[in-house]
Amino acid sequence: MDEQTTGDGGGGRGGRLRSALTARRGRAALAGGLAAALVAGWLVIRAVDDAEAAKRLCWGAWSQQDKPSLLLERDDRAFRETAPTPERPRGSCTITASRTYGTDETIHEKISVSYGTGPKDAEKRRAWLAGLFAGARDQLPAGLPGFVSKGSAALVLPEKCDVDGRPSVVTVSGTQSDSEGDTASLPGVSSEPWQAGQVLVDVANRGMEKAGCAPEKPLGFTAPIVSVHAPDGTFDTSFAPGACRIDGLGPAPRHGEEDEDGLHSTVGPVGDDLQTCVVYWSDNMATQFSMTAHPRLLKLFDGLTGGAPLARGWRGQGYTDADGALVRTRCAGRTTVMFMQNTAIAKDTPFATPSRVFPVYAAAVAKRLGCAAVTPHGEPA
Repeated sequence: MDEQTTGDGGGGRGGRLRSALTARRGRAALAGGLAAALVAGWLVIRAVDDAEAAKRLCWGAWSQQDKPSLLLERDDRAFRETAPTPERPRGSCTITASRTYGTDETIHEKISVSYGTGPKDAEKRRAWLAGLFAGARDQLPAGLPGFVSKGSAALVLPEKCDVDGRPSVVTVSGTQSDSEGDTASLPGVSSEPWQAGQVLVDVANRGMEKAGCAPEKPLGFTAPIVSVHAPDGTFDTSFAPGACRIDGLGPAPRHGEEDEDGLHSTVGPVGDDLQTCVVYWSDNMATQFSMTAHPRLLKLFDGLTGGAPLARGWRGQGYTDADGALVRTRCAGRTTVMFMQNTAIAKDTPFATPSRVFPVYAAAVAKRLGCAAVTPHGEPA
């Protein structure tokens, strides 16, 4: 039997064609509607993502939702930042804000972040290093080459981030200012050193990503930051008590209203990798002492040592001048740097002459580490 055909009937071939076209148009319309909805949804999500991204500062490292948060969420908050790049591996970020209590008390807060190698000029680099190590109140754990204090933190980045042979360093510092002056503080961060270490590592990881030198595994630590400071009696050189708990290192600064000439000292970590101390006069840094045997921290002193002994009879290369002293030597099987740097304030203190003061420090540190004498007679005469 031949196939039946009709001209306009809905059940014939033409009717089936029109039904298929109608169904196709319906599916196209549905697909178009879904696509429009997806695009609209994507735009909403993208708008939310952009809004969240806009709240992340310092190269995208921090947001207000992070704990601890350094973003100072105030109506008058302002910031400026320049991210490091592979072509220009230097960066900075500054956040400022103010808080007013009542009608007459306003506190201004400022956070500063830097990414870079520090000064190339030797004299400027010495002063920069003194300031850097002055903030070494607690050492970072897990072997990380860095340290933290109440108002600052610093981390030396891996070798991949070196520029012209010099290590890149990320620093974070904070200041709160009121009518009575400035106080070193990181707003939003407690006095617990691990919190300062956490925000430091966050911004360091982000900076390395921007500079194109990030390691495969981001830097971090889970162990607590344990304060390692020298107890009384750690240094016993049979000299009269002195600064930094080192016998004979200048006069013995005392705390309180009876401080002679306003001198006092703050001892930082005392370990095999790092030892620091800062001497203050009237609350201003007069001089800074440090020792390090950590390979990445040692790298910061490259180019400052020279190739000659510090002086006749010294073991190791270095220098001494009116502004400070440095010796690079072998101590207990490790390369070790001992360093002193004065500020202009030191000229009015017993620490004004490094050639007299530094041997006391170097001898005490060498004895504590259990290495051979560094100074000509083991201990200064």
